[in-house]
Amino acid sequence: MTGNSPPKTSNDSATRTIANPRKAIEYLVAKKTSGCITVSDPDDRTVRWQLFLRGGQLTYATSTGRKTERLQCLMRTVQPTLAKREFTDERNEYPEICQWWHGKGLPMSKLRQLLMRLSLEGLVHIFALSKAPIEFEKGAKVDPVLIETPLTDIPAPLWQMALQWQQWRQTLPSPFARLYLSQEREADFLELSKQHPFPLKSERDPQQVAKATAQVLRKKLSVYRTATLLKTSVQNLVTWVQPFVAEGILVTLADSPSGSNDSPETDEAKPEVRPVVACIDDSKTVQKQVRGILEMSGYEVLGITEPAQALTALVRQKPAVILMDVNMPDIDGYELCSMLRQSRQLRDIPIIMLTGRDGILDRIRAKTLGVNYYLTKPFHPAHLVESIGKVLQNIPIDA
Repeated sequence: MTGNSPPKTSNDSATRTIANPRKAIEYLVAKKTSGCITVSDPDDRTVRWQLFLRGGQLTYATSTGRKTERLQCLMRTVQPTLAKREFTDERNEYPEICQWWHGKGLPMSKLRQLLMRLSLEGLVHIFALSKAPIEFEKGAKVDPVLIETPLTDIPAPLWQMALQWQQWRQTLPSPFARLYLSQEREADFLELSKQHPFPLKSERDPQQVAKATAQVLRKKLSVYRTATLLKTSVQNLVTWVQPFVAEGILVTLADSPSGSNDSPETDEAKPEVRPVVACIDDSKTVQKQVRGILEMSGYEVLGITEPAQALTALVRQKPAVILMDVNMPDIDGYELCSMLRQSRQLRDIPIIMLTGRDGILDRIRAKTLGVNYYLTKPFHPAHLVESIGKVLQNIPIDA
């Protein structure tokens, strides 16, 4: 069976076909099928993705092979202690994570948050494939079932991230692809880093950061492992490397190079607190969209739908960045921005206006009040993540 036909759902062992993963999943979801879909990446033979369904709802999604580098990267900001563990490629990590969590007596809500993050990230990479070998094994399941997510109406942020990865795949076959900086191109890398510094909030000299980053890129590590070592999200890393790949300074290797050492380094598992981004917007749709984009990019989101209560919430949980709409009830964005800039506790926090107003006078007024960046709706997920990364490291960007 080829083309966009759905995979067969017989009781036989896994049935293989070539199909559009999104359409195949939509077909199985509509049939309220239970089982496991395995999608092989046609551009990277080391990569396969698995998606478990129960009654047409997502219960878990993961990768097969090279599990440790992916899981350590994604778990780092949710549960740093668990991120230090090694995982076996031959077995699904799901029961191991659940047993470990139960043994530690940690909150079930955090476990569900972790399982959801792992699943949505896997789903993004499945949807980023336009055609791929697919196998379906009816009846395969995870146990116990702790999350059930409907897939009949996929959130817009997830689709947008999948589309972004479709573009990135033109230069990076997958997040398992290995980045490599040769010694001959290191001088070019350091020079281009002056225009495109690594998105790191640090008081260190940018060239020192660039040299340290170059040492990591010399190791031929995967995107996942590189993001772990550099303590950033995969999305931030991939966005940042684009000009270096375009210039041929960084090359990508789809397969694991022989003899490469991909073992964790002694300092890579140091936990890093997830930066908090406050989103002040009375629109629940915008709140959901922003949360979906930023949580997948390694941020924690503080949603505030009532601007009159914003100051109290911001003082209680001081965020790293504030996103703010202009048109809001009770207090508009300009008035709230002025209040923030007069607050001793909050005046130094970067502010990004996230609004539908696109007039030059609006931009001038925002800049006068101390807004760091002005992003108009509708916005691209990558632009939002990029703008937050830049204001966090004090890189000047035009408002």
